[in-house]
Amino acid sequence: MEKCSLCSERTASRSCPALGKRICSICCGEHREKLLRCPQDCPYLVAAEKKLRERRANELSRDWEKLIAYLKEKGRGHLVPMLEVLRESLAQGLHKLDVEDGEVVSALEYCAQRLSPIELLERAPNILGRALEETLVPLVQSGKLDRETVRDALEVLAAFVEHFQKDNDRKSFVRGLLGLYPPPPERSSPIVRPGEGRIILPE
Repeated sequence: MEKCSLCSERTASRSCPALGKRICSICCGEHREKLLRCPQDCPYLVAAEKKLRERRANELSRDWEKLIAYLKEKGRGHLVPMLEVLRESLAQGLHKLDVEDGEVVSALEYCAQRLSPIELLERAPNILGRALEETLVPLVQSGKLDRETVRDALEVLAAFVEHFQKDNDRKSFVRGLLGLYPPPPERSSPIVRPGEGRIILPE
């Protein structure tokens, strides 16, 4: 039997498109997207990502329930509808963007800063932060959303994302969210826009 071209020990059971050679399943798992530049359509990468998203989605659901219970216990249950809106809007945007959790945190913190009554030196937003800003700020300015509620929800969600870390995975939250929300049928915008009628405002 042919030996793995990486470890030269185990049986080479998989054809690696990144190397153009055969490798074992263990080396495939250990070196995937690290040592190996895996093409995004590699069937082993696709299957592994799907499985990881499912696991992160389950973890996210459990931690999210704890967050909601905590907010209600602390008398901040009014933030829950806005948090749900933000979570779903982020999911739709993240299906189109390749970002890590840190970038999600930066985007949420940027928007919270934009809605702050205190004048601060603004940092340039990333693409996700700009998309969130273009969606949320006009709704606040027009009075359709309460400024304090939106800002508080953004800050709570940013803290949640920052602390939702699993196994040194820098995309823990992103993977969990994408696992919870399937790709939207139309992917025309990185964030749900008010004019598209697909954002549900909290009552």
